[in-house]
Amino acid sequence: MSDSDPIIELEPKTPFSWRVVAGFVGSWLLALVAALMMKSAMVRMLLPLIATLFVVYVGACTLIYLKNRK
Repeated sequence: MSDSDPIIELEPKTPFSWRVVAGFVGSWLLALVAALMMKSAMVRMLLPLIATLFVVYVGACTLIYLKNRK
């Protein structure tokens, strides 16, 4: 047994990931380019859907982070 015990850092975990954010931004840009190239209304409808999903993701991550922080 050693004198120094291991230090366990108790920081709240969050499901937030920059990879997911990059995926949302990339998919939004891909849908934007596809909408401009194909001039399709169906593809243009994906832009607000992707943005809404991103806002829901960030909101859920924030709520989980605040819940775990207490």
